[in-house]
Amino acid sequence: MLRRGGPSGVRGPNSALTEFLRNEGITDAFRQRRANEQSQNNRSASASTAASEEPEEVLVSPVRRRTRNTIVVDEDDEEVEQIKLAAKKKLRAAKKSDRKRKGDGGGDSSSDSDVDDDYVDDSDAEFKKFGDTDTCAQCNQTFHLTVYSRFVRDKNGYICENCNLILKAQERKSRKNQLSARKKRKKVAAALLNKTRVAVPSLQDVCIKKIAQNIQDVDALGDIGQMNLNKISMILSKNRSLDDSTINLFLNPGLKHLEFWDCSNVSSDSLNKIASFCPNLESLTLFMCGQLHNDNLKYYQTNLKNLLKLALNGAFLISGTMWQEYFETCGSNLATFELRNTHRFTNDSLISLLENAGKSLTSLKLSRLDGLDSAPVYELIPHYLQLSQVTHLELSYPHSEELITDDLIIDILSITGETLTHLNLDGCSGLTDKFLIDGIAKFCPNLTHLSLKHLDRLTDEGFASAFQEFKNVNHGGLISVDLTKCVELGDEAVYELFKHSSHTLVELVLNSVDRITKEFLLQICTDDFHPSKQSLKRRIEEESSEEKFYEQITLPLLTTFDFGFVRAVDDEVLLYIGELCPRLSILEVYGDNRCTSRAKFREGILVIGRQNDEI
Repeated sequence: MLRRGGPSGVRGPNSALTEFLRNEGITDAFRQRRANEQSQNNRSASASTAASEEPEEVLVSPVRRRTRNTIVVDEDDEEVEQIKLAAKKKLRAAKKSDRKRKGDGGGDSSSDSDVDDDYVDDSDAEFKKFGDTDTCAQCNQTFHLTVYSRFVRDKNGYICENCNLILKAQERKSRKNQLSARKKRKKVAAALLNKTRVAVPSLQDVCIKKIAQNIQDVDALGDIGQMNLNKISMILSKNRSLDDSTINLFLNPGLKHLEFWDCSNVSSDSLNKIASFCPNLESLTLFMCGQLHNDNLKYYQTNLKNLLKLALNGAFLISGTMWQEYFETCGSNLATFELRNTHRFTNDSLISLLENAGKSLTSLKLSRLDGLDSAPVYELIPHYLQLSQVTHLELSYPHSEELITDDLIIDILSITGETLTHLNLDGCSGLTDKFLIDGIAKFCPNLTHLSLKHLDRLTDEGFASAFQEFKNVNHGGLISVDLTKCVELGDEAVYELFKHSSHTLVELVLNSVDRITKEFLLQICTDDFHPSKQSLKRRIEEESSEEKFYEQITLPLLTTFDFGFVRAVDDEVLLYIGELCPRLSILEVYGDNRCTSRAKFREGILVIGRQNDEI
């Protein structure tokens, strides 16, 4: 947008009005011509009375009219014409250079003439005005041009009103289809995040969802059953809809078990209602309970006399002194205690818990408690726990790795291992192979659930050796194993785990165990009489090859398998895994960039995490 700036040719920016008038064909030359025509008409009117009877010419704006390979614009500004001619020359030169670069004879005179044919001289071209007739580019019917006439680029012309209405309807339908497809992709993505499929929900689930959406009026339904109430509670927690106005629905005097998984929007006064309305509670679980403070715990201490299980997550407003007071009063009744994510549960708090509830505890779970920073206090745990009584033990993500040592875990397992079924030591990165060999492999005959996330000091050889001994003690097998980011484990460790628990495993997580090789995976998935494995066995026996032979493994009960960030997993391995695990329903392959959409696997498996999945 340039305008003449003087004899020097220096130009500056045009105003918006000037540019608009120029685009509409109203230039200085246009205005001068109109002025001349007006003055001539005035002279003719004064000279002859007949001229006054002629209709007055109406000033109309020109319409840009595009014909085939032609753009016609009313523009008489000489300088603009020079700019346009220079642009045409540059365009012709650019096209000619492109043809030369592609080797298609850019110097041919015929091609130059083709470029020149794309342009016509504006002075020789006619233009149409609003009100003139034109031919519709769509239906070839004549119509009158108006300010609402629409130019269609694909048709290279204007279309009539009827065709314009049809085109608008098609565009609306296209936008609606795009929106519908976007909603469908969003629904599929949400289902994948929930590890489910998009399917027709049951009538009960539809009703429960509708109730959750209209939770304010749910009292009109009367008694809908405790199981359905629990489902509604989980839906509200997931949607962050559990608050002071909805919590009353779940409280009644006969309730003995209560679980709220998201109390972020529940105030302290509403949390007190739990003890007021449900005095017979035996089990209470409150997660994300950041508004629970000392007065609430003191009220629970007074009103919940039958409470046997207390599980809290995020109760960072409760002080260490209040914890000690609570344990001194109610600790002897507690059989299950779980506490996560608070820095105010101190060393003295743990000592008070062990002194007052240690003999009655059957489940102890402590996770991310930064106030526990004394190794000697942790060492008191095996001295207070009752012999052969604890079934669930979790000591995860301590304040520092030096707090949880091999010797501490071995001492605890020597006391609790006989009855222990669940063991969680996530984030205890100071542990080594020693606690496996001298602890789990010797003292845990009934262990079924094992979680060892982020134990990066466990070695492939040590883990394999421990499970070779473990099978002499534990004959039942493990049901759930989580080895996320045990980065030093490899083929031998996983093979010994499979040899011990392949017939019982239901959930298995090998996320980031990247030392697993594809050759190992193919061997455990292949029949032992397959020609390739028979050939491998002969090479090992006759040639003393360093290759290793792995027997075929079957996982008949495995339903959930996390193989994320294991680079050996590809499309071929996915096919074999589907055959290896007949009940597998969820397979996670995040970070396995060799797993593509071309992979073939058994119907019924939900594969989550492929990079090229279109969601």
